[in-house]
Amino acid sequence: MHISTDIGGTFTDFVVSDGEKLKTFKVLSTPQKPELAIERGLDRLTTATSFSHGATIATNAVLERKGARIGLITTKGFVDLLKIGRQKRVHLYTFDSARPKPLVDHYFEISERVSSKGVIITPAPEEEVLAVVEQIKALGIDSVAICFLFSFLNPENERVVRDSLEKAGIKVSCSSDVLPEFREYERMSTTVLDAYLKRIVEGYITRIEAILAKKQEQFYVMQSNGGVVKSGLVKKKPVNMLLSGPAGGVAASKFLCELMGLDNLITYDMGGTSADVSTVVNGNLSWTSDSNINGLPLKMPVVDIVTVGAGGGSIAWLDAGGALRVGPESAGAAPGPICYGLGGKDVTVTDCDLLCGFINPNYFLGGEMVLEVENARRSVEKLAHELGMSYEDTILGVGKVVNSNMIKAIRLVSVERGLDTREFSLIAFGGAGPVHAAALAQELNIPRVIVPFAPGVFSAYGILVSDVQLDYSKTNILCVTGAEEFVTATLEEFTAEARRALAEQNIDFEAAILLPSLDMRYVGQSYELNVRFNGLEYARKLFYVQYNQLYGYSMPSEDVEIVNVRLRVIAPRAKPKPPKVDVKRKGKPVEYRAVLFEAGIEKTPVYRSADLPAEHLGAAIIEGKGATVVVPPGMSFSVDAYGNIVIVTS
Repeated sequence: MHISTDIGGTFTDFVVSDGEKLKTFKVLSTPQKPELAIERGLDRLTTATSFSHGATIATNAVLERKGARIGLITTKGFVDLLKIGRQKRVHLYTFDSARPKPLVDHYFEISERVSSKGVIITPAPEEEVLAVVEQIKALGIDSVAICFLFSFLNPENERVVRDSLEKAGIKVSCSSDVLPEFREYERMSTTVLDAYLKRIVEGYITRIEAILAKKQEQFYVMQSNGGVVKSGLVKKKPVNMLLSGPAGGVAASKFLCELMGLDNLITYDMGGTSADVSTVVNGNLSWTSDSNINGLPLKMPVVDIVTVGAGGGSIAWLDAGGALRVGPESAGAAPGPICYGLGGKDVTVTDCDLLCGFINPNYFLGGEMVLEVENARRSVEKLAHELGMSYEDTILGVGKVVNSNMIKAIRLVSVERGLDTREFSLIAFGGAGPVHAAALAQELNIPRVIVPFAPGVFSAYGILVSDVQLDYSKTNILCVTGAEEFVTATLEEFTAEARRALAEQNIDFEAAILLPSLDMRYVGQSYELNVRFNGLEYARKLFYVQYNQLYGYSMPSEDVEIVNVRLRVIAPRAKPKPPKVDVKRKGKPVEYRAVLFEAGIEKTPVYRSADLPAEHLGAAIIEGKGATVVVPPGMSFSVDAYGNIVIVTS
């Protein structure tokens, strides 16, 4: 019995596999104590072999500034590095642009120094170290981040300070352990995030371990990189859990991609407050080591996800010029859209989806919730009057604006990265994703939309089928010529570390897959591309190909240098497949409903997801417990052997 869970703002999703069948269910989330929802869900089950978990507890701790009270120890003279940051600005021409406030409460300096070649010029003075430790104890600081200049080349001074702090019982995050890479600002920010999360993540994981101890389950935690690890490793390095929430859906998309024989997917997860988009290219997750959370740099391998404030709860409003805008502010789950009847006053995307006939007010969440139509209608009529537009045009306008926001995000992960959307399928999940997916695909010339078999709990399913994954990296800037010895030695070092880490998790190293890669760039450039490593000459040629794909040209005569050596280690886990369905079934509509599409109102057949025909030509609405699927006029859908709905857009 394998169990996976994904905690959302309203519901905690469960997917259970006994090796033959998949069972899914939801329990109400308990935001103040998320582990209570886990315990209530587990009470429904008698036994289990493994438990895999993804949550936004780390993300929320940063967004809500509810992490540990931390201190930062750095090289003397560099204490203001986080405050200075970089010249990057989200809005280039905004005069009052401001950076987010650093997470650090107290700053400390040590008179140590390591050269740019990794040579210790000044050891960390013992008297200074002891004095700083005493100050930290007196201030009652929960956790400490240590980030010294060039410690990625020689971590000795950091370790001296770390040992002194740990002897005093203080939790420590060392930059040479968290991120042994160059770029001081990003490394310091990532190390601070790790220290900031240590207390809250360790406490949360420990509480769930106590719940699971009754069932003696193996406990895996979803990481930001799209893989899982045993819970003990997450407690050692909590920053790896920071973006674990959205990664599950992308991991599930990759697995479904393999089952359906597809190479290229754009993943699209639209919930109540936001939409997350990513890509699977040639069967591989797209990842990046240059991310951020709420404006704070995070330089760790993470699934490359672009998030926009476009969800079912996104609020429609008028700007100073009287133009219609949608989001990023959301009504959330409480008070929620007006149609929820929980006190919401602002028109949202869900209200408009309901009023144009996409959503059945009596079958929302499979009939568990009845929506209020009239209050939503009156509010939209008021908005239409303010806009000077008709009632129908206002409903369609809200849909167009929110779709345009999501189209920009999809273009960012596809067209702007050298990918042709005509060669991709769009996989749509989340509560609101299948409602808008077909319209987005048509606008972007994406030929096919796939709505997976369980769109409402798809992220939880992705956590269930994710492999154990470890990532290692190290900086040393070298010309490709003559770098063979360093690359080989570094990969051997990483392999030994991975062997020890997998042994700690009782995982057979011999079954693991090793994926070495290099970050490379032209000499003199500031940023690099990651390429697979199968010998230096192979990597150099692949760099030229990828550079040309991204920028439209390459320069084979120019010198190339290595910046980082990386190793990804993947230990496969059992992956329960979705249950097979009857592909020759002949489902019938439960009703015909007047639905407002772009071309006008059309009488549209409405199906239930449990009783679909093998194929259907023309407009249709498909209602399920987890999501509603909208098939616009001029399109068709079919159902494959795994119960996935495949919409052909043209």
